[in-house]
Amino acid sequence: MRRLEVDDHTADYWVRQIRIGTAIAALGTLIGAIRVALSWDAGSRWWLVPVFAAVAVQIAAIKLPWRRLVRSKLIRRRLLLWWFAEVPILVLFAIADPAGMMVYLPGALLLLITMAALYTPRTVLVFGGLCVLCYVVLLPWQTGAGPATTFFLGGEFATLVGLTAINAQSRRRLESRRRVTEQRAETLLEASADTVLAVGRDGTLKYVSGSIKQLLGFDAAELTGSRVAQVMTADRLGELHDFMNRMLNLPIGQSLRVESRLRNAAGEWVYVDVMGTNWINNPDLQAVVVSLRDIGARRELEQQLSRQAFTDSLTGMPNRVRFRQQLEEAVGDGGEAPVTVLLLDLDDFKLVNDNLGHSAGDELLTTIAERLRAQVRPDDVLARLGGDEFAILLRDLDPADASGLAERLLAAAREPIRLGSRDVTCSLSIGIATLTGMEPDTAGMVAAEQLLGNADLAMYAAKRAGRNAYAIFDPTMTMSVLEEAQQRADIEHALEHEEFLVLYQPVVDMHTQRLTAVEALVRWQHPRDGLLGPYHFIAGAEANGLIVPLGRWVLRQACAQLAQWRAESPAAAGLHVNVNLSARQFQYAGLVDDVAAALADAGLDAASLTLEITESMLMADIETAKDTLHALRRLGVRLAIDDFGTGYSSLSYLKQLPVDVIKIDKTFVDEVHIDEDDVALVDAVAGLGAALKMQTVAEGIETDEQWATLRRLGIDHGQGYLFGRPAEPADIAGMLAANRTADLAGA
Repeated sequence: MRRLEVDDHTADYWVRQIRIGTAIAALGTLIGAIRVALSWDAGSRWWLVPVFAAVAVQIAAIKLPWRRLVRSKLIRRRLLLWWFAEVPILVLFAIADPAGMMVYLPGALLLLITMAALYTPRTVLVFGGLCVLCYVVLLPWQTGAGPATTFFLGGEFATLVGLTAINAQSRRRLESRRRVTEQRAETLLEASADTVLAVGRDGTLKYVSGSIKQLLGFDAAELTGSRVAQVMTADRLGELHDFMNRMLNLPIGQSLRVESRLRNAAGEWVYVDVMGTNWINNPDLQAVVVSLRDIGARRELEQQLSRQAFTDSLTGMPNRVRFRQQLEEAVGDGGEAPVTVLLLDLDDFKLVNDNLGHSAGDELLTTIAERLRAQVRPDDVLARLGGDEFAILLRDLDPADASGLAERLLAAAREPIRLGSRDVTCSLSIGIATLTGMEPDTAGMVAAEQLLGNADLAMYAAKRAGRNAYAIFDPTMTMSVLEEAQQRADIEHALEHEEFLVLYQPVVDMHTQRLTAVEALVRWQHPRDGLLGPYHFIAGAEANGLIVPLGRWVLRQACAQLAQWRAESPAAAGLHVNVNLSARQFQYAGLVDDVAAALADAGLDAASLTLEITESMLMADIETAKDTLHALRRLGVRLAIDDFGTGYSSLSYLKQLPVDVIKIDKTFVDEVHIDEDDVALVDAVAGLGAALKMQTVAEGIETDEQWATLRRLGIDHGQGYLFGRPAEPADIAGMLAANRTADLAGA
């Protein structure tokens, strides 16, 4: 920014000094006129005319627009002529007046002092030297003073000139420091992101920092001196008056902060943070100091964060949090108007992610979202709660009409969707729940939770009914929830009272039928229902999380049993035990520690244990699965892929995984002796196992024909009813003893 040579402060100072000097000069000239009138002879009194004319001119000069004139460097220089012109006038007066020397000395000193208040020390010395020179010439001439007296008085006069020059130098240094300080403050204010205003009591802008150009596009110089109301739009004047009244009522030095918006020079809204401090009673300021900061970027960020917090990023719909808020508002309003919730879940969406990838899954979700949006009314709330779950909030809709909407939604979802090079057809399971006759004082949160829970129960009822359907909530649906809760309690009781037991199914060598391993299979000796197979409780335990402690118990039992067999029979020295891991157990963070503890407590070497994992469990999160498998491998345990061929894995992953055993699913064994396709598949798996140095195990062998075919195809091991059903530990001990006897007889 270009600095003005004469700022407002300097201009005011010059004006004040010039007017004081002019007034003193007029007064001094008037005194001289009185002297002429009283002491001069009549023949010389004609001098009164020019003297009074000079007085009139000097008085008139006081009224000149000096504030504007002194800003001109040329005028400031020409003003020096006034001082230098006064010296010969004083000299002439001193010569003409009998007591002229008495007038000359104070007059010269007044001129010297007024000049020193404005001009440089050099100018003061030059002017003072001229005055001293005239003085030392006039003194002996007018008074007859001798050289010594003249030298002494002239020296004193010169000393006064020197002191005056020194004072002028000090004044200029102080003025220079003031200017530097003010310029530094002005630079800082301009560089600041904040705009600073000083508003007088009457609303006049006494100061405006230059940064207002960046904030509002106005020029600071144009605004300074105007009324702040002139730059405010009419609709904001009330807010301005309220703000100023509140500021003026604050104690001095106290601040008030608000957020507002102002129109810029282009007529656009600018959002600002306003900080005002009351200095109206401060004699140096006498203003309300207001700081303006642009908060447009912050507001935009806050709005963006708000949208992110309440909007689903994939579909642009309200998310779960926003839906819950709107549901609570709807049910909390009271009244007789029904509030209906439809909860929608995509059936088998996980298969799309597993087979086609997550990008295809996202495309499917956005397509379904658009189809759902086309079926609802503009005032209805359609939200994505997360994953493949959507919800619709309906107000003032007859519950009977909700069924018609559900039918339309099911039909829209069933339309084929093109994903890449494939047409995919998906379906919905929809649960419907309605709340009517709410009381105004009913807690909205409680009612919303109840309504959403009822819709959730209805949706699961639709899934249990075969999917691609809708169900309307019925109070009897809570029975299934109670049944699940009861089952959980029963499983917890069974774990606590050791009602579970482990049976062991033999795994044999395909050529010798020698027992090489056993698979641990859990059963539930229910006190009321008798011996229950895994299909009666495994799914429930998986759903409620009890599969983790149950799986841990099975693992420890199996390891302990193998250790007991080895202690009792030398034939069990090479026996292995296989233990299945459930999906939830495989995802459990403490799995590796559980395995290590079970082996340590049983005193088994890790290679004696084989853990079986299904393909679908691996592919749910392949990277995490790889980390878990490698951690288990570092323990030394063997790893097997169970039900191979029924999942969705890529064979490229098989090479990357530390797998020792491939178990061929029973579905490919049932007709392997008569179905060429099954023969080709099993043959390929056998070749794959040989290539990757993995053992192959065929499950579900029940006939000699199956056994012979599998043996011919090169399968290493087998298990099934042909070799033995799941048996008690004592029966396995008998098989081990039979193996031992056969070995001794062969020897």
